Amino acid sequence: MPIPRVVAVGALATVLLGSMAQAQTAVPVVAPGGLLSGTVRDSATGEPVGFALVVRTGTEDRVFATEAGRFSLPGFSGGHATIRVLQIGYRPLTLVLQVDTKGTAAPGMPGLVIRLARQAVVLPEILVTGNVCTGVDAISGAGEGSSIIDEALKNAERLLALEKSYPSLGTFQRVTRILDDGLPSGDRRVDTMRYDSRSSDGYRKGRVLERRSRQEEVNFFTASDIVRAEFRKHHCFWYAGRDSVEGFPGYRIDFAPNARVKEPDWAGSLVIDSSSMLLLRAEARLVNIKPAKRGFRSGVCSVLYTQVAPTLLYEYLVNCSESRHETPERSVVAQWSLIDFAFLGKRPAIRDPAPP
Repeated sequence: MPIPRVVAVGALATVLLGSMAQAQTAVPVVAPGGLLSGTVRDSATGEPVGFALVVRTGTEDRVFATEAGRFSLPGFSGGHATIRVLQIGYRPLTLVLQVDTKGTAAPGMPGLVIRLARQAVVLPEILVTGNVCTGVDAISGAGEGSSIIDEALKNAERLLALEKSYPSLGTFQRVTRILDDGLPSGDRRVDTMRYDSRSSDGYRKGRVLERRSRQEEVNFFTASDIVRAEFRKHHCFWYAGRDSVEGFPGYRIDFAPNARVKEPDWAGSLVIDSSSMLLLRAEARLVNIKPAKRGFRSGVCSVLYTQVAPTLLYEYLVNCSESRHETPERSVVAQWSLIDFAFLGKRPAIRDPAPP
């Protein structure tokens, strides 16, 4: 199989892709003061790949490229380092770098130029009978094609990067209705809620439901959970066929806890747009619920996503319902509608700043 050819000239290192997605030799780069700069481009057209995600593996360091494909990632020390570069619809690229932090970048040179190759999506067979419990690694794409689960994981990793590296505050109008024995009680409340992305602790097995203040409370599922190692370890995934969200056709991936998980947990689905490969909807419902006083009888949430910048997603409509073991049986139905969104400090660069 061909090995990617690496050309290094001073501060310029260009990675040219063959049929392989990963470089197998260290790429020499200059990162003055530990700051690695570069540009992500389409391998076929040479056009910038805007908002590609660049991650330094083994760390929390990650950054989105600008709309023009440029990025700067700090925190490098001299020696070997590994980065991952990914964007929806492209083959992910892992690069091993030989980093020189004491050198000086040549004026006018673009730094590290990374070329991503477009990747076709291969749909696996629909599993409707038998054992559908398959781990993520077993159904991820191999060779030239990409499984639809790979695109879901890219979406999830990008959501996680937004949550952790680009903190944001979403303001939602919440409409809550109470149903007694399945009938409207007339109790309808409208209020405003704010969600800070830094407040999410992520999925933890055995901690989906926790008892607080004499009743059970839920730690909600978010789509970024599916990229977390603990979630992937304890859940099965399978392609469930075509679906649609508000008229947009898509592909659905279902997930459920594996047989080793006995505690309350999440099962649900993700719908990926069949054209853009962006996440359209995530749904999750509580399973393995054990009866408990004032504990959950059922719980389900559905989340729709919108773009706050090209290929950067955020929740804009959330519908949740829950019922508890109590008499009379009562259900709470709530709808959260996004009315304002703001980054808290650091934000992805929508456009490159004008040159001096």
